[in-house]
Amino acid sequence: MATVFIYNKRYSVPRKVSAYGDKNLAYTFSGNTLPTKPLIPILTKMLNEANKFLKEGSFNYVLINRYKDGYDKIGSHKENEKDMDPDSAIVTFSFGAERTMIFKRPNFDSVKIPLINGNFLVMNPPTNEFWLHEIPREKNIKRVRISLTFRKNLSNKSEC
Repeated sequence: MATVFIYNKRYSVPRKVSAYGDKNLAYTFSGNTLPTKPLIPILTKMLNEANKFLKEGSFNYVLINRYKDGYDKIGSHKENEKDMDPDSAIVTFSFGAERTMIFKRPNFDSVKIPLINGNFLVMNPPTNEFWLHEIPREKNIKRVRISLTFRKNLSNKSEC
């Protein structure tokens, strides 16, 4: 299980994380560098569909999170890792148990979005610039949720 640094303290990541993408990509978050595996056919197909849907054609990376139940979560955050393109949309496909994503911004009401099996969520810029988001602990959830998050990774931009 990966760990993260938050305010100079180390914590276990409360979910399983895996990454797939183009050759030579890296993903560093909270002091961790996640190894990137080569895309497998089903992920390539989904990545191509996400690119076609948004007409961007630039997604090259898939981050997979596995939440074993409602105790697994991801805290309130922004996607601000240096490896990711801040001007690109982020597309998340959800499978399994329904969970809730909460968007927060100072001086605004929180926005709760149900992440339903088989649906996808698009975060277009500048959403991530102004809003924090999280998937909170939901103790009543007993089933697995898997999310596939498609992004534009810039970590090998010098090789393009």
